[in-house]
Amino acid sequence: MLRYDVVVIGSGPAGENGAVQAASLGKRVALVEKEAVPGGACANTGTIPSKALRETALAILQARSRDAHGLEVKVSGTVTIPELMGRRGLVTAREHARIRNALTRVGVESFRGVASFVDPHTLRVTIPDGSTQELQAEHVLLATGTRPFHPPQIVFDHARVYDSDSILMLDHVPRSLAVIGGGVAACEYASIFQALGVHVTIVDTKPRLLPWLDAELSHAVQELFLQSGMEIHQEVRATRVESGEHDVLITLSSGKRLIAEKVLVASGRIGNVEALDLPAAGLSATERGFLEVNEHFQTKVPHVYAAGDLVGFPGLASTSKDQGVVAMTHACGRVSKRKVNEMLPVGIYTIPEVSSAGETEESLQKKGIPYVVGRAQLAENARANLVGEAVGFLKLIAGADGGLLGVHCVGPHASELIHLGNAVMAHGGSIRYFIEAVFNYPTLGEAYKPAAHEALEAARRLTPTATPVPSRAEGKRAKA
Repeated sequence: MLRYDVVVIGSGPAGENGAVQAASLGKRVALVEKEAVPGGACANTGTIPSKALRETALAILQARSRDAHGLEVKVSGTVTIPELMGRRGLVTAREHARIRNALTRVGVESFRGVASFVDPHTLRVTIPDGSTQELQAEHVLLATGTRPFHPPQIVFDHARVYDSDSILMLDHVPRSLAVIGGGVAACEYASIFQALGVHVTIVDTKPRLLPWLDAELSHAVQELFLQSGMEIHQEVRATRVESGEHDVLITLSSGKRLIAEKVLVASGRIGNVEALDLPAAGLSATERGFLEVNEHFQTKVPHVYAAGDLVGFPGLASTSKDQGVVAMTHACGRVSKRKVNEMLPVGIYTIPEVSSAGETEESLQKKGIPYVVGRAQLAENARANLVGEAVGFLKLIAGADGGLLGVHCVGPHASELIHLGNAVMAHGGSIRYFIEAVFNYPTLGEAYKPAAHEALEAARRLTPTATPVPSRAEGKRAKA
């Protein structure tokens, strides 16, 4: 039996960063990965492959909307989805090399195989050739990730009915696609295929798409989808999905029937826990295969930690990285005040992108906190017009004193644009920062200035005698 201070199961963002952190703190670390390549769903089946497809779809859409004389862009009916992914192979190959180098550099020992608990401190790794190796660990980090959830009433043949992993293996671009679900994966793929010229229909049980977002943002996404020609059926359930010779018949709970060439079922994800034999470690997962953890990412068995998608919301690669680091810092006995930052930016890679950070109008209303709003329409932004994606808006939410409380954006490069507002919030900044700041021209970042002016004017109307929070420059002048 081989003995380690830490055994990490899974090499996605949480597993990789957790293993590197533990090894950097001087611990002997082993990492077990069942696949032949590292990176988990992020590098291999989800994040990078889907974003590679999105880049192609976005380039086609932008080319169509730039009014270049004599330019005609269309997608061949025989092209496969993998062929449309462009640089996916290059990016994933570089990710695999980067991860392997990162693990090797700090001395992490890697095993390929499926890990399961023998007892709380012992793991059995079943290697692809059928042999086994037992590892003893003082601490364990579970980072096995998730996979698409398959509703029991739907038969997935991966020829006409797909999940969010298998949809990337389509042998051609379909004429029509029905998307069942209204969450992140559903909305991302719906907008990507719509941009490729596919007629897309969304079927969702909820009254609005992406319901955890600021409501104005969510409604804006929905309206943009409708304007692009998408069909949306809400507050209904797909009760039957029947594959025919050429198409799929979907029966809705309302009694209506839809026909589509292909169907994507995006009904959330489920934790990869079956192979772990959790009871042998004294653990159990929720119905959806998630593990409950505390602020240090400890499970109810203190020496067993879990991080990444396996612990549920928000299920982002960005937060998974930090979760793995925080978990292993605690496991290695280092006293650290660091926690996963509560000021999380959320990026949704629809076309156009959606991104959000901080408070929403609804969350502030529930808390009874007065606020003001400022918006900048991206149709009035020169850079957005130049890139052929002049849609959406940037929205700032501020307190009555001008302190920035929330930033929300739908539009081109929203996931990049949000970081500036998130940084100002994290440092307790005011909307006056954007008013005084100088932005390159033409840039999307300029949108912060008119949005801030509108919010400041609203704050003055709300409390005309109040003194807004000073900017950093004003604070320095006051001290001088």
